[in-house]
Amino acid sequence: MELKYKKFKAFILAGGKSSRMGHDKALLKHHEGGNWLTHKIKILNALNLETFVVTNHFSHFKEVDKKNNVEIILDSQPFDGPLACIEQIFSSFKKSTNNILIIPIDMPNLNTKLIFLLIKAWEENKNYAVVSHDGIFAQPLFGIYPINEENHFKLKNMLSHGKKNFLGWVDQIPHEYFYANKRNLININSRKDFISYGK
Repeated sequence: MELKYKKFKAFILAGGKSSRMGHDKALLKHHEGGNWLTHKIKILNALNLETFVVTNHFSHFKEVDKKNNVEIILDSQPFDGPLACIEQIFSSFKKSTNNILIIPIDMPNLNTKLIFLLIKAWEENKNYAVVSHDGIFAQPLFGIYPINEENHFKLKNMLSHGKKNFLGWVDQIPHEYFYANKRNLININSRKDFISYGK
């Protein structure tokens, strides 16, 4: 199940405050071994994808092994939300890549097979963003987004007007949905979520 794409990069978003969790979600122990951050790196490595971790936490540096083709990027606007983070990625990588795969740190059930299927869905129309959906809600932080002038303009326009709603941006750009099992796309955002998840 190994892939290798030019002009395609993966980004793990791991720079949040984790305020509702009470401690850094990226370093929580994962049920398959390691922690949530190293698990994300592992499942992306299995697809041979060039991977970056976007974070503000220096504790994450020791979790990243450069031998696994993973690099750290410091978030230029710490804790300003994922949309600002995506704009940083667009601005920094628009000359070196055409498409970005976004992986949120707080989806512990993501796996290599699911990412592979998302990429295959995107291959059917590479001009569109592919946004994951659990059948009830869109989950835009697990998706693939083309870096092009239209998408970037709408992103910058939203942020310039003080709007940070990720789905608000997605609704403005050409996109399709990738439907997956709700359990696979579960988000763990709080201590309560984490306790329920472990049961």
